[in-house]
Amino acid sequence: MITVIIFYLHTIFAMYVFGKSYQSDGLMQAVLNLAFIVILFTVGWTVSDFFTGLFISDAGYEINLPINALIHGLLKLTGFYKPISYDVIKIVPKDTVALILLSVAEYYFYKFFFGLSKHSNPEKAK
Repeated sequence: MITVIIFYLHTIFAMYVFGKSYQSDGLMQAVLNLAFIVILFTVGWTVSDFFTGLFISDAGYEINLPINALIHGLLKLTGFYKPISYDVIKIVPKDTVALILLSVAEYYFYKFFFGLSKHSNPEKAK
């Protein structure tokens, strides 16, 4: 579920940047910005997945969990949860943690990259 939310937020951001770039700079710049976002997302996810793999196993972690509806419900929402037997579950957080790290890094990068607008400072626009 966290993964779906992250993909959804990236899609909304890409559409926002495309629309804003199209209005201010034209179609070609909007397409280039969209391609830049897609390339940065794919390469960034690969790099963050590599670094996350140094600390988190691909196979996940098996834990014994007492039957508790609240805990099971929360784990199902995260997307980490894979039931194995009645009281044993496997937690596989690698992809989600990699996407969270990527999103944090992208937030600061895009805040710097797209936050500096040509028309944001009225004194320089003159």
